[in-house]
Amino acid sequence: MNNEINEILEMREQLATLKKQLDTQEIINDRLIKEAISGKLSSINRSAIWMCVVCLIMIPLGYLNFQRMGHSTAFCIATSALFLISFVSMIISHFRLRKRDIYSGDLITVYKEVSRMRKIYKNWHYFSIPIVVVWFGWWEYEIYQTMAHEDLTMMFIISGSGIFGAVIGGIIGLRIHKRTLRTAEDLLRQIEELKKSE
Repeated sequence: MNNEINEILEMREQLATLKKQLDTQEIINDRLIKEAISGKLSSINRSAIWMCVVCLIMIPLGYLNFQRMGHSTAFCIATSALFLISFVSMIISHFRLRKRDIYSGDLITVYKEVSRMRKIYKNWHYFSIPIVVVWFGWWEYEIYQTMAHEDLTMMFIISGSGIFGAVIGGIIGLRIHKRTLRTAEDLLRQIEELKKSE
């Protein structure tokens, strides 16, 4: 009889130990998932910070460079305005993505904000591509106006270098855009998994 009681007590201790280990394992897994989510959120915000820095530099630089090349004041202002719009849209899409919400357990807020940011990114090309096409056409017209009485070869060199720069810039921008969307989708998936485990 004593042996049976001892076995039952031993089994209870083993079950309690196992439960404690499982709880500890769950806490560690939750912490690791939260750290992964936090890392991805930091990556998205770092990209946005760099883009904001580039936009802030280009607001005055774009104006001054194109003015120095002899382009119209309207074109110079429009160019600076485009960088300002890009800067503001970046702030609007990222300003509510905060890491502290992850660690405080407010995953619903994080999920909503990442979804909001992803929606802005997905719709951004509907506005940005037509605007860039119009801006580029205007720029070609400005080159033609400022160099109409000069060497045609120089005009084609400047125009060609602009096209080359636009293609390279477009490729870099598209890669950053796709990477941000991919990271946002990974984030949303990880948050869903974490919410299911809670």
